[in-house]
Amino acid sequence: MDTDKTDISHKVSSPDPTSKDYKARTTYGQRGGLRPGQGRPKGTTTIYSKESVKKLQTLGFDPIEKLVEHYYTVQDKITDMEEGKTRFSAVAMANLLNIQTNVMNTLMRYGYRQVPEKTEQVIEDKKPLKIVFTNE
Repeated sequence: MDTDKTDISHKVSSPDPTSKDYKARTTYGQRGGLRPGQGRPKGTTTIYSKESVKKLQTLGFDPIEKLVEHYYTVQDKITDMEEGKTRFSAVAMANLLNIQTNVMNTLMRYGYRQVPEKTEQVIEDKKPLKIVFTNE
């Protein structure tokens, strides 16, 4: 029976992390492990994101810049209301503050890392396990 040299599923080896050769740094195992050419290359972006960035650049549209302009427009309206230059209702003020908060939250994603939300786990009280030994 002739074994195929390209079949590496039967080999189990330890990787050498200091080696410059990719194959020497690769682990082959019966249950998986790293394989050369597998996975997505580092630093690649999807085709759609590249196309959308190019489209925005050709249109001369910067979404972050527009969000900042929108923030200042809303801030000017709020300032006019607070100074009495414009008549307003409490609902209008609340809506403007809500819009401003949404714009700030959207902009914060570009300047800061998102904080993961914490979830509470309910731990139920478990009854003790009872083991009875019998002599038979």
